[in-house]
Amino acid sequence: MNWTDYVKTAFSGRTCPEADILEELAQHAQSAYEAARAEGATKEEALRRVDVQLTAWRDDAALLSRRPDRPTAVEPPAASGRGLGILQDLRYAARLLRRQPGHTALVVATMALGICATTILASVAYGVLLSPLPWKDADRFVKVYESREGSTNRFPPLATNFSYLAWRDAHTTVDALGAWSGSSMALTGVGDPERVRVASITPSLLPMIGARPQIGRLFAEGEELPGRPPIVLLSHGLWQQRFGGQPDVIGKTVRLDSTTYTVVGVMPKDFRFLDRDARAWVPFHIRPPRQPGSKDVSVSLFNAIARLRPGVTPEQAAAEATARGRTVTPFEPIEMAIWGSNGPVIVSTVPLLEAMTKDVRPAILVLLAAVVLLLATATGNIASLQLARGTGRRREMAIRAAIGAGVGRLMRQSFVEHLLLGALGGIAGLIAAAAIGRALPALLPADFPRIDNIGLNVRIELFALAVSMTAGLACGLGPALQARRLRLVPALVEDSLAPVGGSLRSGTARTRALIMAGQVAIACVLLVGAALLIRSFTHLINADVGYDPRNVLTARMSLPDDTYPPARRAQALAVLLDRLRATGGVQFAAASNVLAFTGTAALSSFPLETRDRGTVQVQTGARWVTPDYFSAVGQQIVQGRAFNARDTATSRPVVIVSEAFARKYLGPHPLEQTLPGDKAPRQIVGIVRDAARREVTDDPQPEMFRPWTQVELDDSDLNLIVRTAGDPRAIVPALRSIVRGEDPNLLVDSVMTLNDRISESLAQPRLYTILLAAFAAFALAIAGVGLFGVLSYSVAQRAREIGVRTALGATPFRVVTLVASQALIIVAAGLIAGVIAAAWLAGALQSLLYGVAPRDPVSFAAVAAVLLIVALVATIVPARRAASVDPVRVLR
Repeated sequence: MNWTDYVKTAFSGRTCPEADILEELAQHAQSAYEAARAEGATKEEALRRVDVQLTAWRDDAALLSRRPDRPTAVEPPAASGRGLGILQDLRYAARLLRRQPGHTALVVATMALGICATTILASVAYGVLLSPLPWKDADRFVKVYESREGSTNRFPPLATNFSYLAWRDAHTTVDALGAWSGSSMALTGVGDPERVRVASITPSLLPMIGARPQIGRLFAEGEELPGRPPIVLLSHGLWQQRFGGQPDVIGKTVRLDSTTYTVVGVMPKDFRFLDRDARAWVPFHIRPPRQPGSKDVSVSLFNAIARLRPGVTPEQAAAEATARGRTVTPFEPIEMAIWGSNGPVIVSTVPLLEAMTKDVRPAILVLLAAVVLLLATATGNIASLQLARGTGRRREMAIRAAIGAGVGRLMRQSFVEHLLLGALGGIAGLIAAAAIGRALPALLPADFPRIDNIGLNVRIELFALAVSMTAGLACGLGPALQARRLRLVPALVEDSLAPVGGSLRSGTARTRALIMAGQVAIACVLLVGAALLIRSFTHLINADVGYDPRNVLTARMSLPDDTYPPARRAQALAVLLDRLRATGGVQFAAASNVLAFTGTAALSSFPLETRDRGTVQVQTGARWVTPDYFSAVGQQIVQGRAFNARDTATSRPVVIVSEAFARKYLGPHPLEQTLPGDKAPRQIVGIVRDAARREVTDDPQPEMFRPWTQVELDDSDLNLIVRTAGDPRAIVPALRSIVRGEDPNLLVDSVMTLNDRISESLAQPRLYTILLAAFAAFALAIAGVGLFGVLSYSVAQRAREIGVRTALGATPFRVVTLVASQALIIVAAGLIAGVIAAAWLAGALQSLLYGVAPRDPVSFAAVAAVLLIVALVATIVPARRAASVDPVRVLR
């Protein structure tokens, strides 16, 4: 049978459908006939069923027209078999998406935005916080920290040789202990000189984490002791770079600083050490605090981990380590210098994964919550669009129901359509997330933990697809419930898709308004969080660090001990500084053993006789500086004088202290006092302004400065500081040339402006601020577009009502007020809910804020103003459209 001719016959006397729709109707008629025959119907009965459907289609002119507002194509007949029916639903849904490319693109793009952001944050959260460490029994590893009761110093938490050795020699709660310390060393002897990160490790460390070398062997116990030949393990990358991947590298030598090391092994390419920047490893000997027969005390600070015995808790291990640490004879001056307290020893043990991620965990959780809210906003926007679209398809659904489609069949079709949209959005979001994910390690701060673990994997991809399908089902819930509550007769006989009267009288309208209010509330929460972080970051970048960082270049240089003993080191440094001062554009050149924002510190403690409190134990930072140091870094002398050429090794010992030192220890007349010295008291000749030590957020700490001529320069690493008249980067080539002219083997690295160092220290808060602000901006845009859509659709639905009002004398102002009041109700409800939620959730940002309270009224007020402005902008076009309704045209 020619079904095309059969359909043409059914439309005899009527306008024949266009060719593509005619062909589609013929295919559906044939499918309906074959389905009826498969169910056992006779030929006549099957044709009667086809005729019934053709009559319904023929009478529905809207389904057969080419008008842009044509709701859908025709409904295919039910098939025999659930699987085949779902396939037909998928084909039908695909045709709908193809025939409405603009709507499809908008929905898929909105879904992809939410899925992309969710996927990226989920990959970061899983890779950093949840993925297990790559070692056997990783859940039994704990990080070991040592402190003192009453500690006041913000020194980074580390272990010391005091408690480590006492615990190592007698322990029952752990079955292994290991320690390491990282440093930068000059690599020479093979290829061009360069500085590499080298980790000094105890021989127990690599075996306890299950590491195996690719070539050679690991360190053996005893090889770390003084007097043993220096040996080194190379990373895979350094082996490839320096030795070309040659397998006979074992036994060859490399020179690190002033020591020649023999290569004993190469680690595998996929080996991940706790210090991810380490490119070589050397044995680490932990010296006892006091050597037998010696009065000198040696303190070492380093990183340490322990592996708990099965069934032992971190608290039990900490209690044992604390008890062992308290058996060591206290060294009060050293303890005061490091911790600001000489109270009893406290050893803490923290699960290793928690210790590695503790600095970023709060921020990741906040951003993950923010991206979930963004996804909820995107899903709500799509759901609102689909509800409006579902209202326009009421007549189509009614026709389907009239020709035999049950409620379940109609709901299934709705869910299939939205699952397809969710799948498309999920795939697009995954593609975008994969592209961004490849660049993510480069975008994250250099000190961000576990960067190598961040990326898409099967778990994250399945999670993203599950989220997208769930979002699709959520978007389809409203239209499915519309189909379930469909009233057949009114839907078939009405000649307008909207009831006359208030816009919130229908269930669909109320649902869309509720969704819109929820979007406003979510946007409010995200905007408040972004506003708080922006204000906090503004305080950070404008914080007074105590320096003038403009036009200041900093660099690190190493003068090895064997080549440059202290006396020659001082001579070489004097020559370098003189040549730098003679360079064009240089105003001041100086040096110091400690530089702010580098993470290094030198501490000191000593007893001091005060005028009003007797003897107090001073705890202070201590550094040596050259005479032009304060001018070079832009640190102001507030009383007294700076160091000068008259402060020599043979002159009276002098010292400059910070304002915090003077306030805490010296009283109102600091320049009249002295500090204890090695050979003679040190005269305080100046008070310098307080300045940040390691972070912008540092509270003022006591600092003590001594002239370099009155100390022994026993630090091989020193910092150069140069202030210039113009761009400090312009003198970098001259700086390197001057250093090479002094000694070709000397290396200058970490060359940065002081502004760049400050900016680098703010990398993490900057990243969190940008991300949350981006999420908030997207949420605000989605809310604005959603509000515009709700109002535009409401105006279109209420065209008859507005026409009647205008015909009865309503002015354009009254019509605009009618539309604006609807927007005001929605925005006000969302804003109230959002402010309450933001005030409740703002406490989660406490650890990320600086200089601003979590419930900062300025931030809340600014967000409310922004939302009201966006609502006003979104209302303008629909309100003008409502005011311009022609009552004559509408009533006809």
